[in-house]
Amino acid sequence: MNAFTDSHAHLGKAAREGGQGAMAGILAAYASDPSSILLDIGTGSEDLGPRIADLRRLAGAELPGGLRFSAGLWPGRPSLDRPEAALSELVASIEAAAREGVRVAAIGEGGFDFHHMEADPPTQALLFSLQCGLALRLGLPLLVHSREAFAETLAAIGSLARELPVIIHCFGYGTHEARAFLDAGCHLSFAGNLTYKKSAALREALALVPDDRLLLETDAPYMNPEPGRGKPSTPLDISRTYAVAAALRGTTVEGLASLISANALRLFP
Repeated sequence: MNAFTDSHAHLGKAAREGGQGAMAGILAAYASDPSSILLDIGTGSEDLGPRIADLRRLAGAELPGGLRFSAGLWPGRPSLDRPEAALSELVASIEAAAREGVRVAAIGEGGFDFHHMEADPPTQALLFSLQCGLALRLGLPLLVHSREAFAETLAAIGSLARELPVIIHCFGYGTHEARAFLDAGCHLSFAGNLTYKKSAALREALALVPDDRLLLETDAPYMNPEPGRGKPSTPLDISRTYAVAAALRGTTVEGLASLISANALRLFP
């Protein structure tokens, strides 16, 4: 199995969807190629420790050298109902992981979701601003969730991307929004929906991104690239997204894989 850098995957959810045996094989594939980064994403205030423990058990030995962890608060009810307390718990989980020898590589995913809309915009903005402040204090990249909330996301980021790396994960807008985020200094990460038939706007946006600010992800177990759309995805499905992105950017899969890995290693050393 070939491992490609995947800058955003929910490995616990992917394991539940595809089976723990399959995830053990995926971790082995990444262990064989430590230059390919695999970033496991946090969404809750206390999920970091259990995620580390579960992946250690599935790996059967040491964690793959390219595996990284983020810690963040997705804009859902458990965190939106108690933003400050959730942030305190998140900080405690990061400190506990550090004592176990695991350094968090990024803060997030956090941001705005006006599709599910589990709280009003000001409450979502408060939860996100707390994570922005934490990323600044720790000097870590910020992973941003932005769904149907472009203007609010851009306003909340402000000049932040001039002070630390800001990654718009699973970019879901068009060229206007891509230019605005890029002008603000952000990185853009594209998922498997880049391959979908009605994603022309995403493919046009992809062409605008400078080489050094591009990432690719699965958002596993979601966004399975064609022809697997509708099925749970794993990091091994990302090769099909690489193939489409390479063709759109006029390069080879190998060249694009090297570029994305270099970007991820720089952002998440």
